[in-house]
Amino acid sequence: MLQSLTIKNIALIDNLTIDLEEGFNVLTGETGAGKSLIIDSIALLLGEKADKSLISYGEKFASVEAVFSTNLPVVLDRLEEFGLERENTIIISRKLSIDGKNECRVNGKSFTLSMLKAITSPLMDLHGQFQHQEILKEANQLKTLDAFGGGKIKIALNEYKSVYEKLKAIKSKLKSFNFDSRDREKLIDLYSYQINEIEEANFVEGEEETLKEFRMKVLNQEKIAYSLERLSAYFNGGSDASGVLELIKRCDYEFGEISKYLPENADLSNRLSSVRYELEDIAETIVSIKDNLVYDEFTAKQNEDRLDLLSNLKKKYGADIKEINEYLEKIKAEYDKLINSAEIIEKLEKEKHELTELLIQKASVLTDLRKQTAKDLEVKIKAELAELSMKNAEFLIDFAKVDENSCDETGFDRVEFMFTANSGQPPRPLNKVVSGGEMSRFMLAVKNITADIDQVDTMIFDEIDTGISGDTANVLAEKLAKIGKKHQVICVTHLAQVASFGLSHYFISKNIENGKTRTFIKLLTDEERVREIARIIGGAVSNFSLEHAKLMLDNGKNFSS
Repeated sequence: MLQSLTIKNIALIDNLTIDLEEGFNVLTGETGAGKSLIIDSIALLLGEKADKSLISYGEKFASVEAVFSTNLPVVLDRLEEFGLERENTIIISRKLSIDGKNECRVNGKSFTLSMLKAITSPLMDLHGQFQHQEILKEANQLKTLDAFGGGKIKIALNEYKSVYEKLKAIKSKLKSFNFDSRDREKLIDLYSYQINEIEEANFVEGEEETLKEFRMKVLNQEKIAYSLERLSAYFNGGSDASGVLELIKRCDYEFGEISKYLPENADLSNRLSSVRYELEDIAETIVSIKDNLVYDEFTAKQNEDRLDLLSNLKKKYGADIKEINEYLEKIKAEYDKLINSAEIIEKLEKEKHELTELLIQKASVLTDLRKQTAKDLEVKIKAELAELSMKNAEFLIDFAKVDENSCDETGFDRVEFMFTANSGQPPRPLNKVVSGGEMSRFMLAVKNITADIDQVDTMIFDEIDTGISGDTANVLAEKLAKIGKKHQVICVTHLAQVASFGLSHYFISKNIENGKTRTFIKLLTDEERVREIARIIGGAVSNFSLEHAKLMLDNGKNFSS
């Protein structure tokens, strides 16, 4: 549910916080007091397009923040999907700046508008006479029918979707074979050449580094030889000086002599001998390296040719040996597919035929369930409309069918809600004939029927009572209160009957403060509610209207208890 709503710098609203209750909440106030601004603010949280004109005159930004409490799995799953904790308390904010910047946050994390809509759509459902009438769209009419059908349709639709996705994948594979024989032969020749070129080169990962190391040895051969020569001289000495080995041998001899008389230092003598043997081994290794340093021109040229070949392949097939070999595997698969295309196509066509037959079967089951559900929904909506003083209204769900080549993931059915409010007139598409007042009642009829299956915490109705009065207003109030027993309902109303059925009643007003007109909101006490309902009844409050208001309020409380 929506626990609180804070609005800052939106038109006449300076800084307003509304703490909302469970069940049926009503908002009333005089025309122009700012009721629509609250609905506009909520619409921003639903991801509606931001309009800079909403920002209060002279201010640099406007913001809306809402605190929700929810246990809906779909909301918690989406929080997790977007990298947030699965928390039951959700804080959503949106900020508009005069420079056009738009900021959305959910539990402190920046969100895009599409992400915001994904989170808020199951949290709030906003309905008004001129906005959010999604039910007029044929695609949403099918969704409404499926939702009313419950588990049976959901299972059948999921089974259909599973086959549909498999068939879609097969068709995509077949489409990849959509080429003529000349193109096929060209590709076979191209892939064959590329495969041979890469396989003959036979590069393995790590080889490039080895080749470059060898190149560096060849390029620096003279420098290496000079350093080795000097090292050898340092170890073995020359005509003018003794080398390290000769000096170490002398040290070893002298210490051996000392050890005869100082046996407690025998360990040190052994260590010196070890150093001598290690240095002798190093000296021999240096000589060996020096003797084997010469690289013949043929070997050096082979190394350079190999590097040139690799450079050429990298230009064609990948940035390194790994990418080149990955490309090789890819084109080998394509080559095999082309060589064996006739056999593969035959196999895919067989799978396509089998899946098409299965899809038709699943679609038929789905259609039958939908038509059964449609009859039940037609009866219930007509009954609801009759209670809303539309006894002559006719409603039916028209089915059209597409074939397996034109279907989508929803099935073979295209449904359209057909409606007429007048006896003797044939039903026509709902979006062609319904008026504003009729649409309000029709929408309420649908919501009253689907309240049990709608996975939405909060339903918001903006002046749904347009065009309604008299006994119908009482029925409207009862139906909104009925929805309020299973959902949080927030309703902006001009009808005293609807206001009297609210569990919580908020009064919206505007006053001049510090020379500026500002919108305010107040949760009314029972006594204040009586006066507000009396005002709605007759404008000027009288003893008669006050008594009437008390009776209406008592009636509303009795219904809700």
